[in-house]
Amino acid sequence: MACEAGAFTGRDVVVYYAIGCPEVQPTASAYQRLGMMRGKTVNAEWETADATADMSAAFTQENLVTYKNISFSGDGVTRKEDVYAQNALKRHVYNPPAETSNQPYVWFKIISPNDITEGPFMVTSWGDEAPHDDVATWSIEASSAGQVDVRDVGAVITITTQPQGKTLTAGDTLNLTVAATVSDSSSLTYQWKKDGTNVSSGGTTATYTKSSATTGDSGSYTCQISSSTAASVTTNPATVTVNAS
Repeated sequence: MACEAGAFTGRDVVVYYAIGCPEVQPTASAYQRLGMMRGKTVNAEWETADATADMSAAFTQENLVTYKNISFSGDGVTRKEDVYAQNALKRHVYNPPAETSNQPYVWFKIISPNDITEGPFMVTSWGDEAPHDDVATWSIEASSAGQVDVRDVGAVITITTQPQGKTLTAGDTLNLTVAATVSDSSSLTYQWKKDGTNVSSGGTTATYTKSSATTGDSGSYTCQISSSTAASVTTNPATVTVNAS
């Protein structure tokens, strides 16, 4: 019997954000990927009012819900490069512009394999931690600033062509290609990885090209494909071997 394939879905959860007022829902193209994340947490909590009275059954306290709060929190790894627009979000939290009435309003779209959560939030906390003996990290906390919608995942990304492994000689050009479609025809984004780490440059299109490959380019390559309307998918690994000339 095979292990359950869907037991660990956390790394498949993708978070997008768009800076804007709560009254106007951003277009799909306005969202940016919030990446290099580790934890992502969404909570729904209701405020309640005590409705207990002298006719409450069996001395049991009764409550009615009044208001709800949807909260989002997450953390990630800080990179010197603004790889996934963390810097732009941080600057918005520190100094909200007049366009959002000087309030740190942000729309979040959290896409998981199970559903999509989307709505306006107010960022209530941003933190940076830079220990001397570990990676630098950032964290964010936000509370709902309007109606937050939870809906089924409508769009699905399908990989039609998997990248193929290659054996090269140092100095050759490395080319890896993937092809994919998404059921709602939205735009796709690509991130090539070598041994699980984002490639340093040129890895954000359907074709990854590295001229004058060296032996250090040997490894296992995958491509993560994402859409603002669908859960991300990752290709099968393609093994690249670069032999010395």
